[in-house]
Amino acid sequence: MPLIQAVLGCGRWGSFHLWYGSRVGNTVTGWEPEGIPGFIRLQETRKNRYLELPPDIRLTSDIEEVSGSDMIIVTVPAQKFRSLCGQLRQIDISATDLILCMKGIEKDTGKRLTEISQAEGLKPRSLSIWVGPGHPQQFVAGVPSCMIIASENENDSVRIARLLSSDLIRFYWSRDIIGCEVGAAAKNVIGIAAGILDGLNHSGLKGALMARAPQEVARLAAAMGGDWRSVYGLSHLGDYEATLFSPYSNNRLYGEAIGKGTEIESLQLAEGVDTATAVMLLADEYNVEMPITSTVRKIINNEIPATEALGELFARPEKEEFPDHF
Repeated sequence: MPLIQAVLGCGRWGSFHLWYGSRVGNTVTGWEPEGIPGFIRLQETRKNRYLELPPDIRLTSDIEEVSGSDMIIVTVPAQKFRSLCGQLRQIDISATDLILCMKGIEKDTGKRLTEISQAEGLKPRSLSIWVGPGHPQQFVAGVPSCMIIASENENDSVRIARLLSSDLIRFYWSRDIIGCEVGAAAKNVIGIAAGILDGLNHSGLKGALMARAPQEVARLAAAMGGDWRSVYGLSHLGDYEATLFSPYSNNRLYGEAIGKGTEIESLQLAEGVDTATAVMLLADEYNVEMPITSTVRKIINNEIPATEALGELFARPEKEEFPDHF
């Protein structure tokens, strides 16, 4: 029996979820507020630069039309999620699996998105995150990937992963929602760092970046009560190919523009910009050293030129590669 699925936010990633929900046989409705130019075009043409929607997908700006859905997938920008919660409180989601697909942390508070959902009083049947590697362009072209569903309740994680799995996406599951959420968000910051290296023609240093970055993110996840091992799974390290190397990665493209000193066109889509600030709030709160993230934040905020920042990072004292602790 097909599920009734809603997708809130129908941009680049949201349009993919509309497409994928239809592909796995669900009855799908997409929602955006009124007056969003991209959504108006999607309603008129049924396509964007990433894909064309199947004819059975409904598009609406009436939040009541998604009330009572079996599953709601949220893809709005992370910094806009708290305001969306006010609209979600107006509808019935008591029998709905709420799945957050954004990879970000609230800039002003350092709150994870699942924390915001709970703080805003949302009471869905279950609350999960859907993270991991992939780009709409590749999925639509039939390129498969593996992704992860994480929820505090393992039964929910397993159930939702099985509902969404297909020959295109194989899902793993986790009950470590802290580690997966922090890892997925911080991955975008590392994507900016990779882009800066590309822009400076220092791509050979990406190996060092890949080796060192997960260690500082793992320190933070562990300090926050998560499982550090999740950072070495699909939520973070497993997403590096799609973020640190892919031509489709908005965060890498943003960093590359910084490194080259050219006009930055992808700021709105580069979640890592705000996440760098949010992660450093958490690093300060939990007294965790995060030199790579700190450097990226300084570069973004124009506190230090990229070339000088890179020099400072490499001037840090040498360290044992595999110490007994992070």
